[in-house]
Amino acid sequence: MIADYIYNKTQSIVKGCETRDPIKIAKELGIMVTFCDSWKSLKGLYTIIKRQRVIILNSNLPEQKQKVICAHELGHDMLHRHLATQSPFKEFLIYNMTSRAEYQANMVAADLLLDDEDVQRLMLEGCDPVDIAAELETDINLIGIKLWNMNYRGHGFNLCDRPRGDFLGR
Repeated sequence: MIADYIYNKTQSIVKGCETRDPIKIAKELGIMVTFCDSWKSLKGLYTIIKRQRVIILNSNLPEQKQKVICAHELGHDMLHRHLATQSPFKEFLIYNMTSRAEYQANMVAADLLLDDEDVQRLMLEGCDPVDIAAELETDINLIGIKLWNMNYRGHGFNLCDRPRGDFLGR
């Protein structure tokens, strides 16, 4: 049920903002996006300061990772905003699959960044998840989440393993 909600909500946002770029989407949604260059292991953060929604990204990371992290933080904004008023979401391991909130934010990132049609086309062409990740210039584990979500929604791909919880943690 949450997977359907996440998919429908992300597709509505992509359509409304006319982009899959999470930084542009965040700004369009009124979320302040800023960068920090003094972080070592912290990748990103989502918080609310005086009713202003804020995403802070580690500027030392490659742009592609910044976008994944921003999309993940948008997931927290979409689904867990009420929790951010108590304590910020700090991301050291972006794909921490042991927490429901973190897994849901990862689902948002996958559905926001990756178009179903692109993934389906590549699967039908016989590509494996590694090939799809390379073709779409994204992380293999994000592809794994996307494929599992698409299967949940009825695509019927033959998948072996569910995505692990420690990827992109380095």
